[in-house]
Amino acid sequence: MPRPSLKTQRSKEILDAYMTCVARFGLEGATQERIAAEAGIKRPLLRHYLGNRDQMIAELNAHVAESFNALTTEFDMALTQIETSAQLIEILFAEDKTIDPRLMLAWQALTASAGDHTELSQQLLDSLSQFLSVMERTLRRIAPEADAGRVRAVTQGISAAFQTLESVSPLKPPAIWRSELKLAATLLTKTLERTE
Repeated sequence: MPRPSLKTQRSKEILDAYMTCVARFGLEGATQERIAAEAGIKRPLLRHYLGNRDQMIAELNAHVAESFNALTTEFDMALTQIETSAQLIEILFAEDKTIDPRLMLAWQALTASAGDHTELSQQLLDSLSQFLSVMERTLRRIAPEADAGRVRAVTQGISAAFQTLESVSPLKPPAIWRSELKLAATLLTKTLERTE
């Protein structure tokens, strides 16, 4: 069996270091010096592994989008086993499961810089759309008689609550916030129940 490429392994390590630097300092503050120091390599090697600054940003963007896509795939697999909206909410707002805060902060930094780097937008939007589609498909399965527009609105509301919780997780917010956002998401799903 062939050995994995050292370049592939080192590139992943450098992307991880880059994500850490972006989480700490923002996209503009994540200088090549800081990234190299975090990765434990000499600065000139960054270009060898990831290219120039614009190529590095594109690589980070792809890495962040792919990481979210992988999480969405895991989420999708878990949702195939559920039968109620309460189970969906439990999976999303589980206290012991949060997304790597660096990933959320890198997502936010890339999103904030999309005006300067318009080519980044589509990958991030596609990743978010995939997440929304998985949740919407699950809600349609759980509440097949609900109006499609209402299902989409509830999907957006639950997603917004979830993203809010994940985006503030590095601040270590009060535990009550998780409970309140979970309740908000639960209340939203109740609007899909049949009323007779």
